[in-house]
Amino acid sequence: MKTKTTPTLETIERLFDEVDEWYGRVHRVRQRLGRLKRGSEPYLDLLPDLWTEVDVLGRKAQYAAEMLDEFEESLADD
Repeated sequence: MKTKTTPTLETIERLFDEVDEWYGRVHRVRQRLGRLKRGSEPYLDLLPDLWTEVDVLGRKAQYAAEMLDEFEESLADD
């Protein structure tokens, strides 16, 4: 039988550090897009990069939020 381990605050902080890092990646792609003509071939070629970074950001943020919920629920048990 598998035992569930409650995440520590240190773990949660690291997860949110990753979210911050990935937000930076999204921001950098958006800055690159901002320097290109909207709808141009280079602009359109960069959109899949944006999609990828946003997808990873969303997954990391969702996981971090779930771990934060688990941590908060463990506090109610004390």
